[in-house]
Amino acid sequence: MPIERFALTAEESSAVDRAKVLLANECLGGFGLDYRIPERPPLVAESSRRYGIADRGVARDLGYHLPPPAGGAGVAKQPTEAQEAILFGATRAGVPQSTSPDGRPIPPGGCYGDAEARLDGGPRPESDIAAAAAIDKESFKQSRQDATVVAAFRTWSACMERQGYRYQDPMASVGDRAFDTAAPTEREKAVALADLDCKTEADLLQRWGAVEAEIQTRMIEEKSPALNRLSSFQKCKVGIAREVIERLGN
Repeated sequence: MPIERFALTAEESSAVDRAKVLLANECLGGFGLDYRIPERPPLVAESSRRYGIADRGVARDLGYHLPPPAGGAGVAKQPTEAQEAILFGATRAGVPQSTSPDGRPIPPGGCYGDAEARLDGGPRPESDIAAAAAIDKESFKQSRQDATVVAAFRTWSACMERQGYRYQDPMASVGDRAFDTAAPTEREKAVALADLDCKTEADLLQRWGAVEAEIQTRMIEEKSPALNRLSSFQKCKVGIAREVIERLGN
């Protein structure tokens, strides 16, 4: 989608996340604490689910269930209450903490909040971030009402009904509460595969994507000053993150 030009890539998000952890851990060490936030494995770019499922391998193996996170889901060591107060600048009860037990000042938001602020490099452009989020949300909403997309939904729905499944559009099959199970059922996998076959028959992904891209392009032109500011902020943040990783990443 055009609006993705103003968002971080998976690689950039991983760099920012890692730099945040490195800065927070450096701060924790400054307080003489032995607790460290564990580093997470790099993010992996996955097939978009903006228009429902789009990956045949996932549909075959998992139905509509999400793949497990890359690197597994290990159990990380948790900070003590005293360590948490320095990490987040507040107790578990939400009481702000401005000094450590030995009297040293805790930065606003704790070590984690300080790491975020340092990566931001200045005031966060909240209104510009909100403008991008609004485009992302509103373009999707408008695209679902477009005549071309509605016609593709009808073709997809008729195709699904021929295979014994009654859904109005792909969002309905994704949100079927019958598939809200711990593990995917065989029926769920069959529906997900039929979903993809019918999307191909209706050329739904291409038609829907083209319609929404056109809507987003118009919206981006209207909000270009805000989005250009956001792009500059993102580039600066990634640059700071990479400098932090060069200094602290070993």
